[in-house]
Amino acid sequence: MSRAIYWYRNIRTKQVLVSTENSVLARPALVKGQIRPNLRPAVLRPDHWKPALVADGFDTQKARDNTFTLASQPGHLLVPPSPADIKKYTLMPNTRKRLVDMDMVERQIAQLARILVYMDAMKSASIPETNHIRLFWEDKAWVGRVEAAGLKWPEWVQHCDLDVKRGSMIINKELRESS
Repeated sequence: MSRAIYWYRNIRTKQVLVSTENSVLARPALVKGQIRPNLRPAVLRPDHWKPALVADGFDTQKARDNTFTLASQPGHLLVPPSPADIKKYTLMPNTRKRLVDMDMVERQIAQLARILVYMDAMKSASIPETNHIRLFWEDKAWVGRVEAAGLKWPEWVQHCDLDVKRGSMIINKELRESS
């Protein structure tokens, strides 16, 4: 069994699913647990979901499961919205509000960054002792956005590129060897 956590992004709605499986269809119940019912897609189409991020390198299953449990919770934005942004949101028509609510990419990445910073600050048992937790990114610009928001990645986190073929097939050799 793999000790990786996968973040999948919907290409149409920007919703994010967190999974311990390398396929979205392996656990369709994840949609019910992670996405609010009024924002949930009617059909779980695998061609609409592509990997956005993979976290690998957890020493134990318990470390991976603890991180997965925290990562599958809804997060908050990297930077809290300003009063002007809140007012703009309240004046939006409901259809636009729904699109804004569906955009979960920044929230989930901020949630992951906060989890890793929390683990580092609390000297958690989930921190790997021998190797690093590797984050494979579809878009490495998110690493800089997290740092620009004031969160500092722990030193035991490495950032790598996520190689994807045909939109959704992960072809990184490191991830294939670890599973």
